[in-house]
Amino acid sequence: MILHYLKIAWRNLLKYRTQNIISIIGLAVGLFSFTVCFYCSRFIESRDHCFINHGRIAQLCLYDSTAGHYFSGTPVPLSHDLRNLTDQLEAVSFVAYPRECPFDIEVKPGKSLPYELRRMETDGLYARLFTPRILAGSWITASHTPNALVMTRKTAVRIFGNINEAIGKTCTMTRKLPTSPESTPFEGGIVYTIQAVMEDTPMNNSLHFMETLDMLVLNDSEGVLQSPKNREMTGGNTYALLKPEVDFRQLETVLAERISTWQLYGTTYKVKEFPIGQLPTFNRGLSVASGITAAMGLLILLVGLVNFFHFLIGSYFNRTREFSLMKVNGCKDRQLFYLLFTQSLLVMLIASLLMLCGIELTEGRMDYSLQFFSMTFDKTLLLEQAAQYILLLIVLCSVVCGVSTIRIRRMTIQTGLRGEQHHRQKHRGRNLMLGMQFFICWAFVTLTAGLYLQAEKTSSTLLNTLSRQEKASILSIPLGYQFLTQADKQQLINRFKSHAAVKDVLLADIGYLQGMSGNCMMTEKDNQDSWIEVNIMSVPKNFFTFMNIPLEQGHGLNTATDMVADRTWQQRMEKDVMGMTLYDSQRGYTVCGICPSFQNDTYTQSVGFVFISSENFNGYIGHCYLKCESGQADAVRTWVEQVLRESLPESVTAQVNTLTDDIREDQPLENKLKDIVLFFAIVSIVLTLLGVYSSITLDTERRQKEVAIRKVNGAGVSQIILLFARLYIILLTGSAVLAFPLLYFALMQWKRMYTVFFDCGFFFWAGIFIFVAVITTLTVIFRILRIARQNPAEVIKRE
Repeated sequence: MILHYLKIAWRNLLKYRTQNIISIIGLAVGLFSFTVCFYCSRFIESRDHCFINHGRIAQLCLYDSTAGHYFSGTPVPLSHDLRNLTDQLEAVSFVAYPRECPFDIEVKPGKSLPYELRRMETDGLYARLFTPRILAGSWITASHTPNALVMTRKTAVRIFGNINEAIGKTCTMTRKLPTSPESTPFEGGIVYTIQAVMEDTPMNNSLHFMETLDMLVLNDSEGVLQSPKNREMTGGNTYALLKPEVDFRQLETVLAERISTWQLYGTTYKVKEFPIGQLPTFNRGLSVASGITAAMGLLILLVGLVNFFHFLIGSYFNRTREFSLMKVNGCKDRQLFYLLFTQSLLVMLIASLLMLCGIELTEGRMDYSLQFFSMTFDKTLLLEQAAQYILLLIVLCSVVCGVSTIRIRRMTIQTGLRGEQHHRQKHRGRNLMLGMQFFICWAFVTLTAGLYLQAEKTSSTLLNTLSRQEKASILSIPLGYQFLTQADKQQLINRFKSHAAVKDVLLADIGYLQGMSGNCMMTEKDNQDSWIEVNIMSVPKNFFTFMNIPLEQGHGLNTATDMVADRTWQQRMEKDVMGMTLYDSQRGYTVCGICPSFQNDTYTQSVGFVFISSENFNGYIGHCYLKCESGQADAVRTWVEQVLRESLPESVTAQVNTLTDDIREDQPLENKLKDIVLFFAIVSIVLTLLGVYSSITLDTERRQKEVAIRKVNGAGVSQIILLFARLYIILLTGSAVLAFPLLYFALMQWKRMYTVFFDCGFFFWAGIFIFVAVITTLTVIFRILRIARQNPAEVIKRE
């Protein structure tokens, strides 16, 4: 019987091959997108499950009941006091925030190479809470050794080639930390020793969420744990491991009785506990990100499923005559169910096979990285989750087939043999599904258009005195390497300048999109009460000409005490600032000129900038910009990369970007996500149009005789077009009326993140509507014109 069911199912697939191909492709793409999106969502929601004790780990925090917010981090002494709660807690550990630090690492005897590694300071009790798996060396040795490192497996293999080779190697930190003792020189020089290698911790953990970690640091002489000032600073979080018989409510009660408050910066905070990863300020943002990702995947899957089930159910009820004859011949409900289920299962398996092939083909290509966020897809886990969704869809198909079997069984044999169907009811359901598809399509098209327009808006706003072509012709080269002296950097710059296509060079202490040189000055000399907030940029004299910044008043930086202010700061001061003097800890600066507002950030409102000469700071070079001849940026980039490869150690990867690239990296949300959302938008549009095409095909085929009779009675082509197009006009307009207000509200919430936002007025929405309406018209018009131009006599003869 199974072969018989398969034969009938295959014949029906071939009979309606176009519609079945549409269903299979739509379901495969929808299932693929859903699997990828839910992988991300489940990855976020399963955070901290990599820790064996995650159900018993509490995160302690400080809560300001007056202001109603949670303080960032906790001071180290709080962890010491918590260790007195021996009746409630097994262990308490303080974990500092991860930070990148430069190291000179002994890769071989007598050979050291510089690396920039992400380290995280903690104490010896970390292992009790988070149970890292030690692959080489000893945690006990590390916990009793000053300045000990526990390196992760990937980092050890990357640097040493073998985890066992890492044990005993020294790493010299080449930069002083903010928590370092005053005796530590600026260039560091503190030596650490690798005592153990541990397995990499999955990135979905609260300690360093979605960030790679290279090493743990124990007994750090430079860290916050041993700092004498750690009572008045945070710099990390406190975690506690509850005893098996203690729950979080009991701990809350004990904390309220014994350690209810904590004094910090003159403010009294309540000590509160949460399960690890459930701190409201942290959990809320992740829940939103997880929900949005899951919703995107669900919407795409829904579009594919609508096409699939619409045609599947329609094909079942188009065969009522066949099923009625089977009932006359003694066919049972079970046999009818198997027949229907075999057909749906065959389509499901073909779509699933296409989806699994998609996962194999895109292995390694879906990984992406934002500024402080990276995502890597594990193919094995992705395939495992895909198999789960396939099983769920098979169950769903069985339910649909069961319901269809019951409805067909209830239909009388006479009704089935006459082929009478409830067309009106079926069309209502079909039209509702098409309306849902258009609604989803509006959402993705609007979001895609918004991301692209916002990316263009932020790109044009940042460093807005430069044109798009000028930004693309300026190369941005980081030079803040600790192992390079000022003379070494100047030598490199001289080699850069030797290329014939380099027009000008601009040196900076920091990349202009990465921050500023300072953020406050005094209005009165040596008066510590006269500090005001202002963004300070230390720039060379050619800064204004290089960046095409005109001076609206006064002159540029001619002397060491000259200072140029931008218009934003002048407006904030609400007076003419020309001639005004501001002071830092060394000297005073007099405003000698006013320039247009300087824009290097679109997320926060600027308080205004002042520009002073970099000569006052010995001309420290941390960044270099090269202005290239038009069309020569790629040639200069190749030359610069070659120079850097020849000059930098093998462990350092040369970074050479255009200013346009820097802007895209600085605005990761719109610039990185726009391509991802564009993919989903294209998928939703294609699936929606496939559904529309399938629907108009069935409509025109079924109503050929009606159209022929209308033409005989004098109906023209325009009337026939309107006959079929009326439905899609209603669906487009109705779904837009429902979707646009909701999408406008979503855009207004998104707008709150920026200081500048694209114009989402009438023409934005009109453009989106016209775009979708045009492609929908092109999809249906061909089928409508085809039936409108048929010879009525031929149609009636066939009927």
